[in-house]
Parts: sequence; C-alpha cells; structure tokens
Amino acid sequence: MVYFFFDHFLWLSRIGVLDARLAKRMSFTSAFGEAFGYVFFIISDFILINEGLNMQKKLTLQSGSKSPEEVETTEKSLKKIKEDRVMRLMGMSANLADLIIALAEIEPNPFCNHAVTLGISGLVSAWAGWYRNWPS
Repeated sequence: MVYFFFDHFLWLSRIGVLDARLAKRMSFTSAFGEAFGYVFFIISDFILINEGLNMQKKLTLQSGSKSPEEVETTEKSLKKIKEDRVMRLMGMSANLADLIIALAEIEPNPFCNHAVTLGISGLVSAWAGWYRNWPS
C-alpha cells in the first residue's frame, strides 16, 4: 500500500502537478515500500511451499492400502499440491526479480544497476508473470 500511495505522488510530481523536487523523495519511498512488500511475499510463498511439502509427505505416507476412489482422490490432491508449488516458485522468482529492480531504485549500486542484472531481472519477472497467467 505504501508503494501505491507514494507512487501516485511520484507521478504527480513528474508531470508537474506537484513540486518536481518531491520526485526523488517519493521515488525512494515508493521503491522502499515496494521492496519491503516483495520480501514478505517471498517469505509467505516459502512458508506455503513448505506446508505443501509437508502435506505431500503426509499424503504419500498414508497411501497404503486404500480403495481405488481414495487413491484417485489422493493423486488429485498430490497433483494440486505440485501445481501450487510451481506457481508459488514462479511467484517467488518474479518477486525476487522485482525486488532487485526496486533495490536499484532505492540504493543505486554496481550490481543492481548493471544493465545485465536489470535486463535479466526484467525478463525473469515477465516470464514468471506470463507462466502464472498461462500455465499450459
């Protein structure tokens, strides 16, 4: 929310509605809020992937002598867990790439601001977004 709030002020200062000197401060605050959000999105995806792995292990261990209907239900559950894991990994890669781009805006440094780093980050973010929208 911090990102969206200050991003509006950033654009208003860039188009001349607000004082242009505010643009640098608003850009920093907006990028900092965005990066802060990406860190927590990555952590939450990691936690949910871990829960999915635990559930997958539990379902696999319980797949002893079951009826065919129960086996089919278990297989569907396992497939859903695996699909969710792939989507979360895509989300984590997109969030990590976007975090690198936001860090380049917050604190310019040779690694984050390098053309190759920014180019790869942009491509990874776009690819992960494409895959999440059109997985098959």
